[in-house]
Amino acid sequence: MRQRIIENLPRDVGDSDALSPVDRERFLVYVMGPYRTFDVEALLPDDAEPTDDALPSFATWNERSGAYAEDDVLRLLQETRDCLRDRGFNAFLAIDVGIELDAMDAATQSIEFARASNATAFVAPAVGDNLGVGIEIGSVLEDMLGGRERDGDPAETASARRAERFMVATEPDVRSAMLGAVQTRWDGSVRTFDDADDLCRVCAQFCTHIQNEEVYGDLPRRK
Repeated sequence: MRQRIIENLPRDVGDSDALSPVDRERFLVYVMGPYRTFDVEALLPDDAEPTDDALPSFATWNERSGAYAEDDVLRLLQETRDCLRDRGFNAFLAIDVGIELDAMDAATQSIEFARASNATAFVAPAVGDNLGVGIEIGSVLEDMLGGRERDGDPAETASARRAERFMVATEPDVRSAMLGAVQTRWDGSVRTFDDADDLCRVCAQFCTHIQNEEVYGDLPRRK
């Protein structure tokens, strides 16, 4: 998947437009967020209840009219992607890769994109009740940061290293039990932003930190 993403981003694939080349082609940054909806129930087992407390979901956000509509969120994420690309990072959204949903569902795509990336940033603005994507981030978090062995590392070591690559950037007034779980269950990073420029700065700082850890620290480089 990693090589597929790298090869697809600079060319037109399906409905996805080509992105301009960047200096750090192999430093992938997956930018995800609630910019599209899909049927949560369709992704659950037949005997599952969508209202179960155990479901990984952002549905605990206040059901109010958020500061953004769906198109606004997509535009915010595109601006964040472009700002990171201007700084040389190979940032992308799921829709940039050109994989059709009938070939791979949205949740599976996000898991695979996060696995393949050097860094993953989930942007959580105040979006009211447009929160179907909650199960997507829950799946990604459990896969990325769950306590399972990978690449020969002990489970607790593998989990901690994967957590270093994941960040949630949220507006200050967003409240969710899932945001607390990012820190307490998975020890992931949660940072706040006030506007688009601040979001760009937060994400760029996070990507620079991961890059430095790969180059100068002991975080394994993605090949």
